[in-house]
Amino acid sequence: MEPIYENIQANHGSSFYIHSNSPGCCEPFWHIHPEYELVYIKSGSAERHVGSNVARYNDGDLLLIGSNIPHSNLGNQDKDDNYEIVIQLSTEFINQRILPFPEFTDISKLMERSSHGISFGHGIKEQVGPALKHMVELPAFEKLICLMQALQTLANTNDYHLLHATKAAIEVQSNDYSRINRINTYVSEHYQKPIQIKELAELTGLTETSFSRFFKKVTGKTFINFLNEFRIQKACTLLSNKNTSISDIMMLSGFVEPAYFTRIFKRYTNFSPREYRKKVRNW
Repeated sequence: MEPIYENIQANHGSSFYIHSNSPGCCEPFWHIHPEYELVYIKSGSAERHVGSNVARYNDGDLLLIGSNIPHSNLGNQDKDDNYEIVIQLSTEFINQRILPFPEFTDISKLMERSSHGISFGHGIKEQVGPALKHMVELPAFEKLICLMQALQTLANTNDYHLLHATKAAIEVQSNDYSRINRINTYVSEHYQKPIQIKELAELTGLTETSFSRFFKKVTGKTFINFLNEFRIQKACTLLSNKNTSISDIMMLSGFVEPAYFTRIFKRYTNFSPREYRKKVRNW
């Protein structure tokens, strides 16, 4: 599992980063970066978390996620024809090379809206998606032109909805990234066992009280809520993809009490584990 803070570099000879995975792509469970991110998933299905918004996509997705909005696994249950395109644009690229030009006024407004997180409708996804796939193979200059055309199309469509009523970005200091990186790596390696606040406090050089305050400031949630979400995401993946018994999935996900597991699972998914397994296999 990759660190919670992604250190993103533009492709060689380009002003931005573009990446294609086929089939699908699996990003860190809960991560953040200052880059704007445009994600196109052709036909996969999964549950996505962007800021405080939790939703499921069943036939692909097209998202624009603003700078410093924490978001989670955009990996998906792959179909034979599925693929995923990820484009990441630095704040310098947007602020210095887009915003100053009046020709990009519509795109500037689009990037401002992205601070809420944007999910685009099926029609615009079908229109823009193939162009993004084609863009991967283009030379650098043509890539840039294709990107501008795609952003202009997204800027002028009404086929979208905002994921948050208010801006979802959080302020993160540079030294915070290092601590969150260590926390995320530790959780990803030890989530199947009990994890105490004391362990994370020592790992980050903080007192337990300071750690709890730090974690809530950076992620917007308590550590126990983060850990439960992490474990429930693992449980959802196992319930979706394996025939393992629910009691074994509970243990593999880091839970030990069946009643607590069911209660927490239902809190985050609105289903019991058994109901979730039945529904996800009918999606």
